[in-house]
Amino acid sequence: MVGPERRLEGVPGADGIVVGPVYRLADVEMPAEGAGGPEEQARALTALQAVAARLGEASARMRTAGRTEEAEILEAGQLMAEDPSLLAEVEALADGQSAAAALLEATERQAALLAAIPDPYLAARAADVRRLGRQAARLASGPPTSQPLPPQAGEGEQVVLVARDLGPTDLAELELEGVTIGGIALAEGSVTSHAAIVARSLGVPLVVGLGEQVLTVGGGLTTVLDGMSGLLVISPDQKSLREAQAAVERQERRRAALAQSREHGAVTADGHRIRLLVNASTEREVLAGLEAVAEGVGLLRTELAFLDATSWPDEAQHEAALRPIFQHVAGRTVTVRTLDFGADKTPPFLHGRAERGIALQLAAPGALEAQFRALLKVGAETGAGAGLRIMLPLVERAEQVEAARRLLHAAHESVGPETPLPPLGAMIETRAAVDQIDAIAAVADFLSIGTNDLVHDLLGLDRLTPAATVRSAADPRVLRAVGAVTAAARNHDRSVEVCGEAAGDPRIAIMLIGLGVSELSVAPSRLDEVRAAIRAVALAEAAHLAETALTLGSADAVLALVDSGLAERLQSARLSSE
Repeated sequence: MVGPERRLEGVPGADGIVVGPVYRLADVEMPAEGAGGPEEQARALTALQAVAARLGEASARMRTAGRTEEAEILEAGQLMAEDPSLLAEVEALADGQSAAAALLEATERQAALLAAIPDPYLAARAADVRRLGRQAARLASGPPTSQPLPPQAGEGEQVVLVARDLGPTDLAELELEGVTIGGIALAEGSVTSHAAIVARSLGVPLVVGLGEQVLTVGGGLTTVLDGMSGLLVISPDQKSLREAQAAVERQERRRAALAQSREHGAVTADGHRIRLLVNASTEREVLAGLEAVAEGVGLLRTELAFLDATSWPDEAQHEAALRPIFQHVAGRTVTVRTLDFGADKTPPFLHGRAERGIALQLAAPGALEAQFRALLKVGAETGAGAGLRIMLPLVERAEQVEAARRLLHAAHESVGPETPLPPLGAMIETRAAVDQIDAIAAVADFLSIGTNDLVHDLLGLDRLTPAATVRSAADPRVLRAVGAVTAAARNHDRSVEVCGEAAGDPRIAIMLIGLGVSELSVAPSRLDEVRAAIRAVALAEAAHLAETALTLGSADAVLALVDSGLAERLQSARLSSE
């Protein structure tokens, strides 16, 4: 029975408002010991059958919608779930352990066998097998009502996804299952986790830190999720529902109005052009960015395809991941970040390693050189090589750039001297990097500021806690670090882009260009808002505001400063505008 309206408050993660039924994503519970036997065997096999049926239904919908490639992926997953050898192994393992544990172990064994095959296509299917295991384990571990099938009342009906937290691949997996995610409500989570970044890139409203109460919300209940205020309204009354639906309509009208101004370009009111690029992890995000008239890709994350890897990806695996994206960006800038493993993006073979970014890669130079070779080859093959830039994550010393450059030159020699040699840039994401910025700028071809990690390192925040918000990038300590980077870049005639989440906030974007940042790379869903904000202000005005901001004492004070001078103009640049 539907109860009275309830309101849960969390931390805003991505702007926007959505009305939709709850779709619960169950935790994978792993009983400690003693589980197993006929009941667990039946539970495991039933879960595999349910996943196979779900994949079959989703593939049929994909084919009807003309999405043949996605349909074929789903059909392959269905065949895996029905494979007699997998069923037999799951049944045997579930005789002595929980259904969820048996499913995860059996699929991991099969994935490891596939990953060891020299054929790149078959090796790439290892990730599909692991995804199948996670899907089935969720069904086997949760109560029967914890994860209902997506609502079938209307084709493509948007749901509000409710979960404890999300892994980096969860959203992609759910979309492949045919779940149309309109909003995300998390009990825990972080606004700077990889899954949250992907959600923002797709324009999906997000609220994190809602607490355990959100996990008790029944599947199918109507909710209103407000990603700007951090509010989830469960079973809204008629008044709340009408207000939310009106807000959704205003949001859509504003989105359409912003899209109509794309052809005017990211040019300030006094005529200074800012390069506006897109952040992406997938082909879908790249296409969304190009549709929103991004000038190219300012950050292509390459690790998402390999989060289930059992070893460093080889050259062929990198080529297979890059080719679908590079075919769309010939003639444009495409800035590829080398593998940035660590934190919430750690594959199984790196568990327990403390290093991240370029330090981790230089410990496996052969793997980094293999990625370089793949980038050069696919760039030449697709025509994307002319605009290719490569950037190294979490650089802290000039020596790291020089070591990586030697590997890049070795890769270039092996691929062929006629292949274009791309610029090699450094991502500045820590206090240590800022301290060494002049030396780094002297050896890097360009600089890119990753504000997500920089904010947390400078301010002592835990990157994966709900309280670590994007607005913290407006803190004067962070802005002073950005200013130090742009000053070093001017001294060495280097360009500076910001590709962290802060670049997608219109108020902070104005501070960044005022500090001398010449390129902003943002999520596809943020391009129109940031473009409108740039057009609303003169560069001289932004520089004056930034200079004043450096003297203030907090992020709130900086944002209030921007609002006091530009509130009316910026309101017209936001999706939330009335």
